[in-house]
Amino acid sequence: MNKKHRPGQAVPKNGVYQAVHDSHRLMHQVTLLEGSLFPECRRCRGGVRFEWLRACAATHTGVGHYAILQEYRREPMQAKKQSA
Repeated sequence: MNKKHRPGQAVPKNGVYQAVHDSHRLMHQVTLLEGSLFPECRRCRGGVRFEWLRACAATHTGVGHYAILQEYRREPMQAKKQSA
């Protein structure tokens, strides 16, 4: 079984990952590049998990590549932890 990754963690290798959301959406696949951060979901935020499926030779993913996922932002998550 592959390791499950969380939003904000570094993507360990280029590849196609399966995204599993907290109950609001079916699983889907996303292409992510090594060194980028796993994105968060616009709806379930940190409730999405990623599992590596297969390698890809991609060097870029293009603009507007996330439909329901958005780039992970460190500031809002840290602010939430501090206010809790």
